[in-house]
Amino acid sequence: MKNTSLRALTCTLCATLALAGGLVLGGCSNGPSVEELVREDITTNFDELKNMDEEALEEYAGAVEGAGLEAYGIENTELVAAMVEGFDYTIDSVEVDDESAVATVTVTSKSMGELTNMDSDAMVEELMNAINSGELDVNDDDAVNAWAGEYVMGLVAEIEPSEKTIELVYNKTDDGWEIDNSANTEISKIFV
Repeated sequence: MKNTSLRALTCTLCATLALAGGLVLGGCSNGPSVEELVREDITTNFDELKNMDEEALEEYAGAVEGAGLEAYGIENTELVAAMVEGFDYTIDSVEVDDESAVATVTVTSKSMGELTNMDSDAMVEELMNAINSGELDVNDDDAVNAWAGEYVMGLVAEIEPSEKTIELVYNKTDDGWEIDNSANTEISKIFV
């Protein structure tokens, strides 16, 4: 059940990020270049993750409501803050042609996929140690769930951020430059 909640959290957070990048960029000939507009859009959205303030933290935490994490004593804001810890990015290049632009971005982020592949035997062993030592009452479901939540949060804190390269495609439309639907797949790679 815990892995299902964490997978749902990851999917929800990634979907939120994808929606945040769905802006239409204006593109008149007298203003900034397409490259500048794309860089600005990426910077605006990724800086929000990099420099997570209280308001943004609450917004992203709201996106994971309903994931069932409260049963484990995990606060959504605490989880989101732990997930984005160490997030960084660089815009490596923006290649523009007549109808599209491709931004290559290197992101440094925690891979939440590590949680779905966690060593459940190690968790069970630690749980049994807590029960056998008297620290935890096996008949107290709330205490066991809270212990599991603390264990998972400890795992999230220990994940080392790693680099991933993504490509974000923007297309020229009648209204300006718009991020392509393929960005959802690319953005989902950030925390997976």
